[in-house]
Amino acid sequence: MAMSAPHARAIEAADARDERASSIPFSVVVATRDRGATVARAIASILATRYPEVELIIVDQSRDAATENAVAPYLARADDGACVRYLRSATTGVSNGRNLGIEAARNEWIAITDDDCEVPTGWLDALAAAVTAQPGAGIVCGNVLPAPHDPRAGFIPSYVRAQPLLATSIRQKHEVEGISACMAVRRSVWRALGGFDPRLGVGAPLRSGAESDLIVRALLARVPVYETPEFALVHHGFRTWHEGREVVARYWFGSGAMYARQLRRGRWQIVGVLARIARRALHGRSRVAASLGERAYAGLRARAFAHGFVAGALLREREPHDVVRAEPADREREQHERR
Repeated sequence: MAMSAPHARAIEAADARDERASSIPFSVVVATRDRGATVARAIASILATRYPEVELIIVDQSRDAATENAVAPYLARADDGACVRYLRSATTGVSNGRNLGIEAARNEWIAITDDDCEVPTGWLDALAAAVTAQPGAGIVCGNVLPAPHDPRAGFIPSYVRAQPLLATSIRQKHEVEGISACMAVRRSVWRALGGFDPRLGVGAPLRSGAESDLIVRALLARVPVYETPEFALVHHGFRTWHEGREVVARYWFGSGAMYARQLRRGRWQIVGVLARIARRALHGRSRVAASLGERAYAGLRARAFAHGFVAGALLREREPHDVVRAEPADREREQHERR
């Protein structure tokens, strides 16, 4: 049956959008420390996307050579369109690692994931579609789905939303939490905002909250933040319920510290955000807290948030944030194959 003219034009337009989306080059940054076995799985899944234009940057902050040995086979292997770069750094803290990787990146759009995640083959295509659909967005966050596990033994931190949302105001911060396991940022926006705060994030004094802090600063600067469930991956970071208490304490400690630092800088719009978060805590749970299942740890979360708030308020300020750059002792190896 012959295709109608309007239908044909719609198909052509869709094909054109797909072509434009697939032509967006990405850099993917993975900061890792002492996780050689898991980072190898993350690398393999990213290379398996076969995206036309992508560079993968591994920032290794490990204390030994195990991660470097695990990464080496991927540096030697040729993959269509792949550019794999390896940076060894003596820095600590995931924010420093990500800042180092983004500073070294060659592309405007930077995708970020963790060393215990696994991306589907269409991960970068989904990101390209999101960027094309919302060209004004400076940050894109996606769903982090838990890998299969026994919920009686523990949990996997996750973040799942059902519908996309474009946030354009700090008043919407409580609706866009995002976690950096599935996140992308424009390099120009990252630079304009001063990068990830090295005081925040895993391995830093304030333990967590680096991605939320970047989102807060973006919204305060009226940079739109887009969350979409189409951009998604799988998280393998299983924690027993005993181990989970530390994860929960760390996450909410960092959140409290992050908001305190914003208030300390005179950003009083945060008071409204905190009020909306408190109201939500009384009537429901955040998407991150929902991943805890029936064990909500409400008391632990409240105490950790309060302790973090005090710590963030008392910590000596440093602004603008110093972007970590490669040290003379840092080493880089790269492999590149043009199609």
